[in-house]
Amino acid sequence: MNVSILVFSPSGHTLKVAKNIEKAFKEKDNTVRLINITGKPEFLYGEHIKEALEKALGEYDLLCIGGPLYAGHVEHTILQTIGALPVPDEQHSKLAVPFVSYGGVHSSVALEEMGKKLRKKGYKSILGIKIAAKHTLTSTYANVIYEDKPGPEEEKLIAEAVEHVISIIHTKGKDAENQSKAFKYAPPKERFLFKIFSQEKLHRNFKQVRIDAAKCIKCKKCISACPVDMFTYADGEIVMHRDNSSCILCAECFHTCPAGAIEHPYIEMGRKRLNDGFAKLEEPASALYGGR
Repeated sequence: MNVSILVFSPSGHTLKVAKNIEKAFKEKDNTVRLINITGKPEFLYGEHIKEALEKALGEYDLLCIGGPLYAGHVEHTILQTIGALPVPDEQHSKLAVPFVSYGGVHSSVALEEMGKKLRKKGYKSILGIKIAAKHTLTSTYANVIYEDKPGPEEEKLIAEAVEHVISIIHTKGKDAENQSKAFKYAPPKERFLFKIFSQEKLHRNFKQVRIDAAKCIKCKKCISACPVDMFTYADGEIVMHRDNSSCILCAECFHTCPAGAIEHPYIEMGRKRLNDGFAKLEEPASALYGGR
């Protein structure tokens, strides 16, 4: 079986999940192609995203696609990516497995959003995977949420998920059922609130990240850290060469900068929202959804 795995991973945690998925499929003698679109403009901006994705993905019997959660929603970049996927045909199977990594507080409507978008594109989500990971935003808080995740426990669950997927495809093939209804696991009130408060509504007032030129030591670490290519080096200075609306507030630039030159207004808001890292956590932390 040919498996293509597509991942967007600002902090590297979703990429770790993707690599565990890759490992589990390869151990079952499948051919796997992993495409990491993080920080690569050809997959994020412009008129040729569809062509770039189709070329990178190749032919597949199964598509696994994953991204992180921000503010209870799957990061919008992965929804944009789903919209640019090849329409299922003889070379591109309609069978898909969406997966998300999140910081343990609330995964809410993320898988539901992915399942809906995949279905609209013509794909069938035969299983959904939710994996707890380090909450990167809490890196400077009193308590770092899930500092050591994903770890062995999550890797074991991913291996189980892969075995389950292989069994479904072996048994039902292209007639496997769409399991996206199972992704509506969040409490009704929570699902309702997150449908009203989109990621953009929750974040837009905080998209004011800037560089303090007086502190900047021009090490260029923010350039390589940014998953959406916000920074560049021009005329001897580090500058932001995209509109702030493209910022996803991941805080990778903030946490990477050794000089404290990144001003990130969402850090303190996050500290309050997450109770300085002592927020109540979702149970179960990691889980599989659907897969009948």
